Amino acid sequence: MEEFKNMFIENSKALKMGLILRKLIYESFQDIEESIAGGAKVKLALYSRGGKDKVLCGIQQGKGDTCMLYVHHLDSISHDRLKFSGSGKHAKRIRFTDENQIINEDISWLFSLVQNNSPY
Repeated sequence: MEEFKNMFIENSKALKMGLILRKLIYESFQDIEESIAGGAKVKLALYSRGGKDKVLCGIQQGKGDTCMLYVHHLDSISHDRLKFSGSGKHAKRIRFTDENQIINEDISWLFSLVQNNSPY
């Protein structure tokens, strides 16, 4: 847990959002493994199952005290509140600027799509 917290600015909004997302990941996926990747500059928490190379999702502090959730195994989503940003090749990103944007039901729905599409 300390390694996860160290990815963020202490007592930041991004840390609070990251902790909420992390809790939802552990509630949504069985046998999930957390690893911190990217070194001092990137600092990305990856969540995999069955080995570090079998990534399902990730969390990272964004610019301006935002928090980014990365999901793998999805090309697109159609949801009123969850919008992909950026153009990742392997992962799609959703940027959160406030805790109120993280709605448990929305994230659980998103993770169910990841789970259904994941080969592992």
